Amino acid sequence: TAFGRHRPRCAGRCLVAEVDEENNAVTASVCLILVPTLVFMLLVPMRDFLGLTLVIVTLLLISLFSLCLAMYTEPGILPIEQIRSSESQRRRVTHVLVDGARHELSAFRAKMCRQTENCVEEFDHYCPWVGNAVGRRNYRYFVAFILTVSFLAFVVAASVCLRLLDLKFDQKRAEHIEAIIPSDYAQIMLFVLFIYTLIVLCSVCGLTCFHFRLIAINQTTNENIRGTYFANKNPHDKGTCIANFISFASRPIPRSKVISNITGPAHHQALVPQDVLGLDTHRHFDYSSQESSGSDDDYHGEERKKNHATNFVPKGGTIEMV
Repeated sequence: TAFGRHRPRCAGRCLVAEVDEENNAVTASVCLILVPTLVFMLLVPMRDFLGLTLVIVTLLLISLFSLCLAMYTEPGILPIEQIRSSESQRRRVTHVLVDGARHELSAFRAKMCRQTENCVEEFDHYCPWVGNAVGRRNYRYFVAFILTVSFLAFVVAASVCLRLLDLKFDQKRAEHIEAIIPSDYAQIMLFVLFIYTLIVLCSVCGLTCFHFRLIAINQTTNENIRGTYFANKNPHDKGTCIANFISFASRPIPRSKVISNITGPAHHQALVPQDVLGLDTHRHFDYSSQESSGSDDDYHGEERKKNHATNFVPKGGTIEMV
């Protein structure tokens, strides 16, 4: 369709990335969160640690909800400028069309995403664990997801540690759990669960700290890796860490630039496939590591289009992503 590998869902109210299996680990992500938590529930009776159990259930629900939001929220797709060129030519995507106006990618801190084949506003990275590109519209949900998973892993690890000590020093409780699972097996399972949650805690907590640092300096992962503002001042930096965090938490999520919240026949005009528009349904991209910049000479005599539904690569066009 006209949305790269994203497909409309919920009557067009959201777009879901349908990527290759190696780029989609959402099922594994859910299992890695849900299964250890259920094992913890089995080994740790609620009446013994009621408060901690309620906290764990709450964190589990929030993490799964944040995962769904990060996955199903359109990340901030921008319509790229339509290019007409011969198959032998390669063009770089350096401009997007927003509300009929032509902008460079840098104006929206945008980049072409290799996995979803879309230009994403404030592109951060592609995350297989949420099965979607992370950009302007779903970055906050992604951060909420990894933050709650970090807290969940910490609370489970602490609870398991307390449970192991409880089984060691309280013979009555050890006999009680032995009626469900033999005590030796229960302690082995608790120990394995403790090691697992410790590994998750170290990895996900490290990722969370990295993104907190990016928020503090108002950069994306893409900008940080490329060193976009290594030699130049970051124009998006609010001056202080607190101001950047306030901006991250309070700024509203913009409306999608490629889909509408209108339902019914009029709505589906924005969801016309490329083959209906006379466009190539298989866009051929040459992915480059160069910076997202370019000159107007790359677009000789091209008429600017105001209809967003046609602002994509036509038949025979070959462009280079940056």
